[in-house]
Order: sequence, then C-alpha cells, then structure tokens
Amino acid sequence: MSVVGWDVVSSNPVWADATPEDKARAGELAVHVLWSLTGRIFGLVESTVRPCFGPRDGSTYRGTAGGGSDAYWWPGLINQTWSVGGCGCTPGCNCVGPSEVALPGPVHSIVRVLVDGEVVPASAYRIKNSRWLIRVDGMPWPQSQNLTAGDNAVGAFTVTYLQGIEAPLGGQLAAGDLAVEFLRARKSDGRCKIPDRAISVSRQGVDIQMVDAQVLFEQGLTGIASVDQWIASVNPHKIKSRPRVFSPDSPRVARIR
Repeated sequence: MSVVGWDVVSSNPVWADATPEDKARAGELAVHVLWSLTGRIFGLVESTVRPCFGPRDGSTYRGTAGGGSDAYWWPGLINQTWSVGGCGCTPGCNCVGPSEVALPGPVHSIVRVLVDGEVVPASAYRIKNSRWLIRVDGMPWPQSQNLTAGDNAVGAFTVTYLQGIEAPLGGQLAAGDLAVEFLRARKSDGRCKIPDRAISVSRQGVDIQMVDAQVLFEQGLTGIASVDQWIASVNPHKIKSRPRVFSPDSPRVARIR
C-alpha cells in the first residue's frame, strides 16, 4: 500500500549526499514504518469505493417509511437489488438528501468520480466536513447501482479519493531521521543507530547489553530517540489502526481497493 502526503525532511549530510534512488527507497520505507507505528492516522492512502447503504426494511431510522413530505430517499438493498429506501427527518434521524453521499473519512481530496463510466466534473461536487461528497450542480447522485458491474461500466457509481491526514512537520522530521538511519544501514558504515538482533557484545573485557530491534518494533518503537519521542507524542496508547464506529444504521460503502 502506497502512502503519500508525508514529506521526508532532513538537513543531515547523509541525506543530502544520497542519490535520488536511495532517497526514494529510504524515504518510502521510513514513511511506511511511521505510518504503521502511529496507528495509520497520518499519511494519505488512495481508496476506491462504491457507495451503498443498508436495507430500508428493519432499519432503526426513525420516521415514516412511506416517505411523506418530510422524507428523504436513501439508497438501500430491496429485494436483492440496489434501490431506494425512505428515511423520515424526525429528531435523531441521520438523514441526507439525494445530493449527499457519506464516505469513510477523513476525506482529503477526490481523485475522480465515475457515474455510468463517465467522469463527473470536479466543479459538480465538493467535500464537506472531510466526509460528505456533496453534489452542487443541481443533479442528484445515483439512487441505486449495480454492484456486479465494473467500476467504469453502465450502472456503476464509483468514487476514488485520498483518505487520511497529511503528516505534520514533526512527522516529516521524524521520517527524515529514520530515513537517514536506513541509508546508513544500507552503507554498513557502522554508524547506524538502529540496533540489530544482537543482544550482547563482549570485547576486551567489556560487556555491552544491546536492544533487539524486533522487540522495539513490537513495542511500537524504533530505537531512535527523536523518532520515538514523536511517535509517543501522537500515539501514546500504541493503537494499531484508526478507530472506527460500527452501527447497522451507518451509511456504508463497498470498498473496492
């Protein structure tokens, strides 16, 4: 999985002297490691989804299922086909109109939207609250779709977007420090601060206890003070992934990739 939106910043001469190819490899590795160790909160990942929603029948949405004057239509699975369901807008009901679609957030930017295989112009929609895809050209989003059709086929509604939060400056500097150590390890010049798998060394009567790198990574650390301090500041509880809320009434999408 490629992670973007995370610049690698370093003033270290090792980084400045590295070739573009080595910088790209070390930087990508550093970013991916930090993305994982910080709970996959920072960094942008491209996601492609097919908006779909739960069935109207048996829904716990409150309101008139018949769709009175105060009802909005919401896509739902009815009789094994993707069609529409009703949701009355009474207090506590999470209703939206036909021009609004909820996407798994946070939504950073839209790459493209396809309806029936045709690209919807970017001027026709906007992002609201880093989650909602709002159509602003007076047209509704498709109220049903065929999930068995290809992404760019007739009957399909596909949204590709960048999901996540760009890394702050502290994360960019941490990525630079970690990338420098990866470059040093690649050169094997003996100055790399990343500990290897050795746990003890005895030389000339001196015993040195070392830290197992695998143990550090299992604890969510790297062994580099500046990097570990930043990791601890943004992920003190060592979460493995972004928290999610699951509810049978929440809008859903079919995640393609």
